[in-house]
Amino acid sequence: MTNDYDVTNEIFGRYTIFLLDGFTLQNKKSEAAGKIIVSTIKGYLRVVNKHYKEQKYREPWDPNDDSDASKLLRAQEKFESEPAKRAPLNSKMIVEMCRQAKQDPLGFHACTFQFTGIGRFGGFRQQEFAMDSRTQIKHYILPDGSSVVRAFTVKNFIFYDPDGVRIASPLTNRARALALGTEFDVQKNRMNKQIIKHAALPAHPEYCPVRLGLLIVARAQFLGKTDPLDPLCVYKDDKGEVKYLTGTDVTAYFRDIMRTVMPNISDEELKLISTHSIRVYACVLLHEAGKDGPYIKIRLRWLSNCFEVYLRNTDTIMFQHMDALSDVHTRMAAMAINAVGGHDEAVFVQGNVNLVMDDLEDED
Repeated sequence: MTNDYDVTNEIFGRYTIFLLDGFTLQNKKSEAAGKIIVSTIKGYLRVVNKHYKEQKYREPWDPNDDSDASKLLRAQEKFESEPAKRAPLNSKMIVEMCRQAKQDPLGFHACTFQFTGIGRFGGFRQQEFAMDSRTQIKHYILPDGSSVVRAFTVKNFIFYDPDGVRIASPLTNRARALALGTEFDVQKNRMNKQIIKHAALPAHPEYCPVRLGLLIVARAQFLGKTDPLDPLCVYKDDKGEVKYLTGTDVTAYFRDIMRTVMPNISDEELKLISTHSIRVYACVLLHEAGKDGPYIKIRLRWLSNCFEVYLRNTDTIMFQHMDALSDVHTRMAAMAINAVGGHDEAVFVQGNVNLVMDDLEDED
């Protein structure tokens, strides 16, 4: 045992690689090679630290230092976290949520669906439409000491008429509301007070952001939330009490809905669904629609290109890939027909095919 850094750094580094390669404590290669996760390895290294401490030596390993072992584990930890990125919601979920929302316009399901329905356009983050507690309002404390309600308040939903003029009393002028502006008092990118407008969708009223916004404001007003600083994420629970949406409740509901529409989904896949799936979904939808990076950044409020981590190889992208190559395949078919003298039937093999080619090596 020693506290010579050069020695312990090499030993801990080699030991970490040994474990990352899948070797067990019994010096046997694990069948699940490479499956010894970072948290387990850290546990082993803490045991070594404990032994050193018991022997009156300084603990040799610090997970936050720049030793070889620590850098390796941080890199591996990042690698392990990649598959755990949140998955987007899907259209089946939205349809089912819409159906359930109709059963209780003042309840939790309606409130969650309506914010999700607008969020799929605006890429909402949890802090923009939910609280941490069902009964308490969370505030941000600004540098000047003033406080701002975390989630959208009554004043943050702004409705515009056909001329782009704000409507003072939207609930009494619903027919004139052709756009909804969502104002963000506090944002992660520091673009505070930004307003993003969403146009009406008259052809599909159930999913229209303007209509959903009006329903949110109407419910809040019905439940006594009329002050401009009152939160909009309110609903009436089974006991008739007014509550606030919470991230925990919304995540649980999303997963229940996903189980309903996709009963064969695995537990691991289900864990990737959360409130943040709304933001991922909004990004994926624009990408599937062929919108480029600058467009996605402007509409979903990104300043950097970090939105790219939200992109997914969805089924829609898969089919678009096939469509993009359809002309190529048509030309290839034409070439094949031309190669055999214009007899298209010659390119199709009929009867049994012998797939055993004894005169060819495997590499061929």
